[in-house]
Amino acid sequence: MLDSLFLSFREGLEAALIIGIILITLTKLGRNHLTRVVVSGTIAGVIGSAVLGFILFQFAQRISHEAGEILEVSMMLVAAGLIAYFILWLHRNQHVTSEIKEQVAKTTSGIGLFLLAFLSVAREGMELVIFNLTQVTEAASTVVLGSFIGILVSILVAILLFKTTIKLNLGFIFKGLGLILIFIGGEMFAEGIIELISVETEGIEIGLMAVFILPSFYLLFKNDFAKFKKQNA
Repeated sequence: MLDSLFLSFREGLEAALIIGIILITLTKLGRNHLTRVVVSGTIAGVIGSAVLGFILFQFAQRISHEAGEILEVSMMLVAAGLIAYFILWLHRNQHVTSEIKEQVAKTTSGIGLFLLAFLSVAREGMELVIFNLTQVTEAASTVVLGSFIGILVSILVAILLFKTTIKLNLGFIFKGLGLILIFIGGEMFAEGIIELISVETEGIEIGLMAVFILPSFYLLFKNDFAKFKKQNA
């Protein structure tokens, strides 16, 4: 349950922070009348993700045990790939907050803002569905409970951040969450490969985790290392 709790917290927090920034930016631009459109897009994204997740999880629960194990292993590798992509994306997008604000400023139509909110939430929802499918052999109630608690906590944390932080630095927050994700991704990558090759030794598992974790860690903090080196040159 802890994995689903943290992953849902991470996905929920990212979505909540993005939507919050969109709404705040609209208010600052004097376009409050479009907040309903953003809220509608957010709700649509949540409902769409929940429905898809329910359908896929029900399907996964009904297939044979062998097929379920294959699906679980496949989703482990896909989830590890998504985490690696997130780290790469974060490396290439250092100014997340300003980029979201610019996108909102450029998007003048209600449909555009609806899609921006919908896709922002749906993307995180789809990722959470994939992450949860890595636990398809566990009890559905455990996964659902962990996800519910994680999302609830993420919303509360997002509200707290917006109420107490003068200048919200999404890049910093995402890096903190990304650091934990790296270790989860390393574990998923190692477990997925081990299941595929049907060889399980502690040395191989540690080696596979290192293959994933070390490059990801370097990418995540590459720019910070460069800045630190420049400042102390």
